[in-house]
Amino acid sequence: MPNWCYTSYVIDGKRKEVQSLFSKMNNLENRRKPLVDNSFGKTWLGCLVTKLGADWQKVYCRGSWSDLDWNGAILRFNTETAWGPMTEVFKLVKETYPSLEIYYQAEEEGMGVFITNDADGNYFKDRFRIEYDLDYEYFTTIEGVCTYVSEIVGKEVKTRAAMEKAISDWNGNTEDDDKMIYFNAYEVVSE
Repeated sequence: MPNWCYTSYVIDGKRKEVQSLFSKMNNLENRRKPLVDNSFGKTWLGCLVTKLGADWQKVYCRGSWSDLDWNGAILRFNTETAWGPMTEVFKLVKETYPSLEIYYQAEEEGMGVFITNDADGNYFKDRFRIEYDLDYEYFTTIEGVCTYVSEIVGKEVKTRAAMEKAISDWNGNTEDDDKMIYFNAYEVVSE
């Protein structure tokens, strides 16, 4: 059983190409049966690979998409995939539609993978995530993280180092896993 990676995508580019990709994905969603037999259903990424004219057995595509939304300019959706984002699938999308810019933000907690390729924060501005008390909070700045952690631990922390030490001290003094604080920073990647 894999660790599941949850990835949010935003795709923009030439309207005609974005619309074409949306139409293909939407048509696949609305079929009575999946284009290709699989255990993920109609929104399996292998169905998209096949629809784009490639062999799903040669493109790693273990997962599916959901929440497809096109506002006439940009396309948004989420994927749930094995271990990490399915970069091979989206390389194929980019080869098929060269004008497209594909931005994503991915989280795979089991291996501590928190990545984005949106270096400028055009669509994914968050750079940090705190998990505490069965809830997640997202932050664009380390200062925001420090303020939030200060409220939890009951003392002011102003730097990343002080915040990480405060989290370590806090976690060392609690036995309730739900009350532990988990800090994650998104790595900006190029692909």
